[in-house]
Amino acid sequence: MTSIRDYVQLKGRVELQDIARHFRLPESAVFPILSFWVKKKVIKIITVEQPYFCQSKKCDDCSNCNFNNKTIYAWI
Repeated sequence: MTSIRDYVQLKGRVELQDIARHFRLPESAVFPILSFWVKKKVIKIITVEQPYFCQSKKCDDCSNCNFNNKTIYAWI
C-alpha cells in the first residue's frame, strides 16, 4: 500500500492504468488502495474532461474518438 502511495507522491500526478502497469497489477487491485489514500486525504482524484486532452482536433465532434474522461490521481 505504501509503495503505491509513494509512487503517486514521486510522480505528482498519474493515471490508474499507469500505476497498475508500473506495479504489474490489475487496475481492480490498485483502485481500492488508491481509494484508501483518497480517504486519508493524501491523494486526490482529478477528472480531466476529453476536450482538455484531445490534441488531434481533426474532427468536428468527438463521437469517433476512443477517449473517455481521464481520472488522474494527484499527490496533495
